[in-house]
Amino acid sequence: MMVAIGDADEIPLQPLGLPLESANLREFELSFKNVSYCVKHKHDRSHSAILKNLSGSFKSGRLVGIMGPSGAGKSTLLNVLSGFKKANVTGQLMVDGQRLSERRSRKIISYTQQEVCLWPALTVEESLRYAAEFKLTLTPGVDGPEQRRSRVRELLHVLGLTGCADTLTGSISGGQAKRLSIGLELLSDPKVMLLDEPTSGLDTVAAYQVLAHVKQLAARGRVIACVIHQPNSQQLLLIDDLYVLAKGRRIYSGPTGEMVTRFATFGLECPVWHNPADYALEVASLDQEDERLKRLVMEEEKDIFSYNPSRLMVEKSYDGSYQRYALSTLQQLRVLLRRTTRCTLRDSYQFKARILINIAIALLTSVAFYNTGNNADRILANTAVLIINLYAIFFTSIVSAVLVYPRESACFVLESKNNWYSLRAYYLAKIVVELPTLILSSSVFFLIVYYFTAQPFEWLRIGTFALVCLMFGWISQMLGLLLGSVISVQNSVFVSILIMVPASLFSGFFVPLRDASVLVRPLLYVSFVRYAFEGAVHAIYGFDRADLDCPEVFCYFRQLKRFLEFVSMPDLAYGYDLLALFGWIVLLMGAVYFSLRRRIKQD
Repeated sequence: MMVAIGDADEIPLQPLGLPLESANLREFELSFKNVSYCVKHKHDRSHSAILKNLSGSFKSGRLVGIMGPSGAGKSTLLNVLSGFKKANVTGQLMVDGQRLSERRSRKIISYTQQEVCLWPALTVEESLRYAAEFKLTLTPGVDGPEQRRSRVRELLHVLGLTGCADTLTGSISGGQAKRLSIGLELLSDPKVMLLDEPTSGLDTVAAYQVLAHVKQLAARGRVIACVIHQPNSQQLLLIDDLYVLAKGRRIYSGPTGEMVTRFATFGLECPVWHNPADYALEVASLDQEDERLKRLVMEEEKDIFSYNPSRLMVEKSYDGSYQRYALSTLQQLRVLLRRTTRCTLRDSYQFKARILINIAIALLTSVAFYNTGNNADRILANTAVLIINLYAIFFTSIVSAVLVYPRESACFVLESKNNWYSLRAYYLAKIVVELPTLILSSSVFFLIVYYFTAQPFEWLRIGTFALVCLMFGWISQMLGLLLGSVISVQNSVFVSILIMVPASLFSGFFVPLRDASVLVRPLLYVSFVRYAFEGAVHAIYGFDRADLDCPEVFCYFRQLKRFLEFVSMPDLAYGYDLLALFGWIVLLMGAVYFSLRRRIKQD
């Protein structure tokens, strides 16, 4: 069933706390001049122009469709206008003829990418509710949480999502997901909405429904421009204006109904049985040397200015009262923690798998090294238990962490660039959320091993050993987050092995310090595994532990002093080991932060 297009007054969307009649419906326009974008090729340092001196204007109250064949630069244009792409961009962006402030542009322009980014463990209503918490500021004494809930209910009704409000976003249809992604950005009441192929991947009915809702939103006084791949004749009726591209150049900009007449004046006659949208794509796909197309492009590009600015010209804003985010960092952190906790509890497969794997490995280790903790004759086997304990914590922690960023990257980048929350808040939330998982999974492992291998039951030794395991696990966690944010998941697994093998080789267990050559010795001082291993050995055998039991006639290592000299640890310094591990944690945490910051700029 098709959705009827109603009046603008049927859409009860207005700024929070303002009555409908006070909503500002003043007409305005988003315009751009001489916008160009080039891609640098690393192999030969050449440039390829993707956008070539594009100019145009999108007016409020009218739905603008951006069309063109594949590779015409449609999505690139939206990336540039939204501010998502800044490098190698030149031109000028304005609102009502005035250059747009760089900071305020992120406030009035929202961008919904082609790929829908939703949290699958949240329901439709929960997704909107959390978005409302990030984006809507409540006036003390005037507004309350009920205003946010009311706004969410209005959006559910306007977008036709009331029937699936309690459905997980991972289970809704493609059309519903598209409408929800639009609604998430609509909460902040942006003046300009840029949508990249909102109908792609949808059937005819769903595509029409999405466009119908977008049409209503435009009629409410917004500038809405969307990339439309190949609309049918019925969908084309919903589009007020068209902006057609061919190889990065404009070949038409104006009302939809005038496009065919415009093309005809240059000898490009549209057959009467043709869908005008299909014919526009045929024209855009003509050979660039076609005389008709060349004359059309030259006519369209008459408004190109003669100057060539060095970059996309947007003014710097020095308005101290301007706030990029609706919430403070602490408030953002609270909302992120609640959202992440809810998602984790609903989708706990990875957490459960990690716990079960740790339990299984711990039991196998306990069977293999049962009751070795106080046996002088098996002291080398018991030392192997310590290094195995570290390996298990390392691999279960790093494999779990490697998957975190790739799973969340699309949503995180989009939400961050659309001013939902800061990188700092997201980063702190990830640290806080990952800590309990690390503590529980690591504790389950080393407590099982500690008990069944008969390690000394002394609170000092249990505490110091646990601290080493947790710090080592945190290093593994941070290393996994770093790898996941820099390279692909497949490569991360191989790189983690590539890192762990040499770090283990120079841990002091396989190559003692006394046997290390001059070339190898420096590697022993930077291996984080070495400091974790030394700390574990110190926790178990240090702190003036009494001599071990000897079930045989003679046990050379009954006196622990001999064993510590044998492994080149005569004067163990537990504090130095912790300090070295802490240094690695700080280094990796900084690397993860700057890696995420780099990814935001790149994506």
